[in-house]
Amino acid sequence: MNVKKPRQPIRSGALTIVITCVLILLAVLSLLSLVSAQTDKALADRQMVFAQQNAMSERAGQEWLAQMDDHLRGGEPLPYGTTQDGNAYSTTISFSMNQNLHITAEADSDGMLTVTKWEIETVAETEYSDALPEGAQPLTEDENGYLNTLPETSVEGTGLA
Repeated sequence: MNVKKPRQPIRSGALTIVITCVLILLAVLSLLSLVSAQTDKALADRQMVFAQQNAMSERAGQEWLAQMDDHLRGGEPLPYGTTQDGNAYSTTISFSMNQNLHITAEADSDGMLTVTKWEIETVAETEYSDALPEGAQPLTEDENGYLNTLPETSVEGTGLA
């Protein structure tokens, strides 16, 4: 007698639960990775802006020092915005919309400058939307982060169809 044994059904309940848990864990970890990458990019962008502003301030200050060297050698007038108090010279240079560089330098008897103060001051941002003329729209950023400087126009009434 040839009796076939009945086949046992595959019990995949525990396996399905484990695979589902692993998939949920991988989805959560990938979401956390994406959020972390976005915050790292935002931080890198802010650091880039800071580095650019720092370089702009350095350049503006070095240009002022070069103009002061020319002045002390007798070839050029005192740079614009520079005040003199005896042998001390000071200036405030605005190098970005909300940052100023304050420099104070002293000249010795040989005409050599010694910088005594080099300080970057951040000015509080002012809300300008109240100062806009009636009907004017503030600048907005497009999806690439560029400022839209051209007003919205329509072709109606211009003869263009």
